[in-house]
Amino acid sequence: MSKHAVLFAFLILFHHSSYAYQATISNKNFNIPTVKGEITIDAKLDEPQWQMAQRVDINIVTRPFDNTPSPIGTEALLMEDGGTFYIAFVAKDPDPKKIRAFLKDRDRAWGNDLVGIKIDTYNEQRSAYRFMVNPLGVQIDGIENEVTNSESDAWDGIWHSAGEINEQGYIVEMALPLRMLNFNEKLERQTWGIELVRFYPREQNLRISNIKLLRGNKCEICQLAKATGFQEAKQGNNLMITPSLVASSDETINEDDDTLWDKDNNVEASLDLRWGITPDILLNATLNPDFSTVESDNARLNINNNFALFNEEKRPFFLDNADYFDSNYNLVYTRNINAPNYGGKLTGRHNKHSFGVFVTDDSSTNILIPGNRSSSIATIEDESQATAFRYQNNYNDKITLGWISTLRTAQDYKNIVNGVDGRVRFNDEDVAKFQFVQSNTEYPDDFYQQFCDVDNQEECQPPSENNNCDLYGCDYNESALRTLENDNFKGHAYKLSYEHTDSAWHYFAKYNEQSSGFRGDLGFISRVDFNKFVTGGQRRWYAPNNTWWNDISIYSDWDISHNDNGELIEKEFDINTQLRAKYESYIKLSYTDREQVGSRKDKSSLAITGNTDLFNEKQWALFSEIKPILGLYVNFHVSGGDAIDYRNNRLGEKQQLSSKISWNINKHLEMKLKQTYRSLDAKNRQNINDNVFIARLTDFRATYQFNVMSFLRFSFIYNNTHRNPDNYLYTDPDDITARSKSLSSEVLYAYKINPQTVFYLGYSSHHGTEEDFNQLERDTHRGFLKFSYAWIK
Repeated sequence: MSKHAVLFAFLILFHHSSYAYQATISNKNFNIPTVKGEITIDAKLDEPQWQMAQRVDINIVTRPFDNTPSPIGTEALLMEDGGTFYIAFVAKDPDPKKIRAFLKDRDRAWGNDLVGIKIDTYNEQRSAYRFMVNPLGVQIDGIENEVTNSESDAWDGIWHSAGEINEQGYIVEMALPLRMLNFNEKLERQTWGIELVRFYPREQNLRISNIKLLRGNKCEICQLAKATGFQEAKQGNNLMITPSLVASSDETINEDDDTLWDKDNNVEASLDLRWGITPDILLNATLNPDFSTVESDNARLNINNNFALFNEEKRPFFLDNADYFDSNYNLVYTRNINAPNYGGKLTGRHNKHSFGVFVTDDSSTNILIPGNRSSSIATIEDESQATAFRYQNNYNDKITLGWISTLRTAQDYKNIVNGVDGRVRFNDEDVAKFQFVQSNTEYPDDFYQQFCDVDNQEECQPPSENNNCDLYGCDYNESALRTLENDNFKGHAYKLSYEHTDSAWHYFAKYNEQSSGFRGDLGFISRVDFNKFVTGGQRRWYAPNNTWWNDISIYSDWDISHNDNGELIEKEFDINTQLRAKYESYIKLSYTDREQVGSRKDKSSLAITGNTDLFNEKQWALFSEIKPILGLYVNFHVSGGDAIDYRNNRLGEKQQLSSKISWNINKHLEMKLKQTYRSLDAKNRQNINDNVFIARLTDFRATYQFNVMSFLRFSFIYNNTHRNPDNYLYTDPDDITARSKSLSSEVLYAYKINPQTVFYLGYSSHHGTEEDFNQLERDTHRGFLKFSYAWIK
């Protein structure tokens, strides 16, 4: 174990010995009454059952103020009938014209007026469901995980809501079928952790709750109120069968004759199953699934970047109970799985034990090849199988232990990962986490040839004394060298972290080591032969209530990274100051002083010392955002300073400017515009400062939301990149594309009764050129249709 890990372990033990256990304050507790009879979800609350509901005041401002009385009145009504949990909110407003409520697609109403509920159905303070609704009935749902300290709106349940604005404010009514919630049905009487929340965005965006939240306790789930009841709660059959039909027609310009088009028409049927085998065990299965994602990923510039970009998962099969597979390392990154023929997933929970396992195949195998200076994607043109298993034990209120295993196999290829992890919450303020994993990997013998820069990859041989690479010949980059293993190879990775958070201070120490032989091919592991120690802290000051600013903070950290041989890769010092104020405004000013090695000079060697130059980057950045008026959001980010030019292994000067505007013109129409500008200058062969590249990205999207179920969306993404071939030192200028422009557009109509019963109809096209804008030519276009229907019993 390295000296940083030993120091880190000592720091945890010393700090823990100096702290006594601190109990959280008691919260408001209540009982949920049981009712009978039909309830219509229409935001009217005219059924007699609502007279029997438990009434709870939402009257404590938890953010940005510190548990102060609410300036507005909000009342929640709660009841259940054994199969459905009903919640209603009566939200008063002194000026209903200022209510922020826009018709949106699901999970996109953040920033609106909102009411909702957070539910910890096992009352174990590890995770919680979150259900929010805006005054027009638009839904937001997701899961908060305290163990991994993450929140996600990716999970989608099937539930019902309605909202209505009136002269006194607005009313929201919700019905949560118990079949979509995981809970212990065997208990005679349920005790759930519950928080009732209202967001009231005006000059300040007030977060109003029925409970107090301690600023010094980072675990909000640990502070929920306790609601008892649900004596007859049953999840029912919990069976959902969803058949789907996907049709598409693609045309791509012929590579040999640009006057001809290659056509591909495709119609596919699929079937999804979601079955609660028991109240504790859920089965997801899919046959011939449509794993395409209708919504495109956010547009990003990928230039002068050595590592692969991360994209969020959006496909329902993988999102359902995805938190069961979470751990400190991202070892289950399902975007790796592209086009399976089948998939099965089993998740369950009993008492303090939870588990998840999934099995699927893939028509091809994309593998992230990690390194310490770059990463790349490799492909095996063969079917593969993937399996993941996760087990977690909530040992007691403070200790959580877990195990994870993943397996990925194809012809002449395998990757096996096994590991143990845990989290210890010493008290409300101090948390330690750890994870240790090992891997066993085998690559095909010719795997490295994918990264050889020669006309005939079969002629590319492993580097030796008699086979040296030159500037324009065989380029044995880092990924090629890391795939030269002919036999099984093994590796390990481990993380240790300690964090302290109170109302004024946050400080931490973390150590991460990923050996050169470690691979996590079913996850997103982009770095190996790499270890990093980082420590830092933040001091926060809060404003008095009802002032123009909310809080100001100063943050700083220091980190140092080496490879397995102890050779320095990076040493960095960061400091920033942050200010939060009225109109949800935020300003962050940052400075970074970083020593970092550049590209390797001898591409046939993975050595750092003597094979790289150490550069000193000094950079600054300014970010700001604000919501100045109803429906308008603006942000602005500018940065500059030194930056390594990795392609030419030298220090340059970067400039980057990006901005985003989101404007809800009215209740139905939203327009978003995102602009990014990035440039790099560096000294040329004549030692004169000259431009290396200028990249511009424009991302425009307009959405017309007819109602809570249907919308029409148009997107337009334009990428314009200019490179200066004469300022690329190690590449033949003729091999540099001086100008490249691409234009992608899409129009999409969607009708969603719920997340599984959907209809999509769309058209997309792509244009490209290496000349001027007016010479853009279409090279691909596609029409597509998808229909699915969820049959629920």
